[in-house]
Amino acid sequence: MSELIDVRREGAVARVVMHRKGNNAIAEDLMSELAGAFNELGNDPSVRAIVLASEYEKYFSVGADLTSLAGIDRESPNAADEIALFMRRMNHHFNAIERCPRPVIAAINGHALGGGSELTLCCDFRVMVEDGRSRIGQTESSLGIIPGAGGTQRLPRLIGKARATRFLIESTRLSAKEAEAVGWVDRAVPPEEFSVAVDELAGRLAKAATLAIAMIKDAVRRGYDLRLDEGLEIESQNFARAALSTDAAIGIMSFLTKQEPEFTGS
Repeated sequence: MSELIDVRREGAVARVVMHRKGNNAIAEDLMSELAGAFNELGNDPSVRAIVLASEYEKYFSVGADLTSLAGIDRESPNAADEIALFMRRMNHHFNAIERCPRPVIAAINGHALGGGSELTLCCDFRVMVEDGRSRIGQTESSLGIIPGAGGTQRLPRLIGKARATRFLIESTRLSAKEAEAVGWVDRAVPPEEFSVAVDELAGRLAKAATLAIAMIKDAVRRGYDLRLDEGLEIESQNFARAALSTDAAIGIMSFLTKQEPEFTGS
């Protein structure tokens, strides 16, 4: 039973809403529930798009719950191994979001810092409120630590190595407009338009050929760091799976008859 998230269904769109201790600090309890929800929703054919959101007005997620680090016995000879093992478990949870076959939107309605930013990097789309207050950033170095849930890996892949390295080293906090300008978020939206923008994107994605979207996500993720010929082999296999789908038959027939396709997600 989930205690830190709610899953709300609005037709084909599922909204996963975090509510952990007022600011959604990242800890294993929250991430375990999120991973479970995304695994379940990703296997539900009636779900066509997912929105990851916060219950709290000013915070998407403020980053790691640092109380877990404060209790570490630094003199223990196994301290480094224990921390590394903990982060492997956390990354397993984060990966469940990134590998979800449905399109995922991060609705960033407030601060998304440290692990909160890393959470958004696992999503396919990032829509952030531009309210003059909210900031996004990998702020770990200001605490003497580094990102541990993908920040040093996903952010450079998203916005480029040189720019990401500077932001990581300086613990830069960007407004939504600044983040949009460098590609960290896809859209910066005024508060009065935020909910409508998220809902419009989610609704549009829910009507799309979601099996093809799943094949695109899988091919990009698995092929990105491979040699071109290896990546092309993954693409060929995924193309075959998509081409044999019901949605492909619907899409091609709709194109030929000049009608709007009504995809089924299968």
